[in-house]
Amino acid sequence: MKTNYLKKYIISSYILVWALIILVAGSASLVFHAPPVVMWIIRNLIAWSPTYLLLIGWKHFRPDETRMAFIKRCFSGKVKTLPLLLSFALSFGISVLSLFIFSVIEKKPMLSYINLGTTALPLSIFLSFTSGPTGEELGWRGFMREEFNKKYAFLQSAVCQGLVWCFWHTLLWVVDSEFTDWRAVPYIISNIVVITSITVLMNIFLERHNNLLYSVLLHFGFNIIYVFLDAGIGFFVILTVLYLVIMPIAVLIRNKTVKRASVE
Repeated sequence: MKTNYLKKYIISSYILVWALIILVAGSASLVFHAPPVVMWIIRNLIAWSPTYLLLIGWKHFRPDETRMAFIKRCFSGKVKTLPLLLSFALSFGISVLSLFIFSVIEKKPMLSYINLGTTALPLSIFLSFTSGPTGEELGWRGFMREEFNKKYAFLQSAVCQGLVWCFWHTLLWVVDSEFTDWRAVPYIISNIVVITSITVLMNIFLERHNNLLYSVLLHFGFNIIYVFLDAGIGFFVILTVLYLVIMPIAVLIRNKTVKRASVE
């Protein structure tokens, strides 16, 4: 029977991240009462777990290839400045537009929903960049994307990747969210729709450019605003609607581009 390396990786990644959240982050917070910056660093270390798992357990997931060959392929595509900036601007812009619409509805200034907190701004940006954007992409958009692409067509593959990535965050919805009442329902729906849509957008960039720097920047563009965001559930509802509009448009454009290229 052929080994399902993708299934092994997905199950292992879920077990590892949930164990780290409960044992490491839980102990640091509840037992040692670690300050916010220390907890942020711990969360960053946990965010890198898909990469730890992949590289340390490499022979269990991709025994027919070397680590270095895989890493080189993940960053083999030529980096073009404009598309790279667009990858960041797309996710960041959607979040800013959502916040703008939310502020108009609430009749409050946009900046009233931004809280810089007590951590220095450069450190906040650095910690945001070195969490999920740099820590998760080698596993999700590197290994997992390749494995799903072997099995399914573009859109089905991207949606499957997005759902795996989305539910990998399940425990965080419980322990790291302020929405614990009825708002948890639209918040979870938002996470499912938005994370899956972002994965589709990442796959569009990676299909064309084949360099994880594009998904890293798109991931960072999405994450950075949430470091400072202090908005209600209405923001996430608006964000969900925008992604439900923008993602299908991006797929249609991608399909037309691929069809045109195949004809030529």
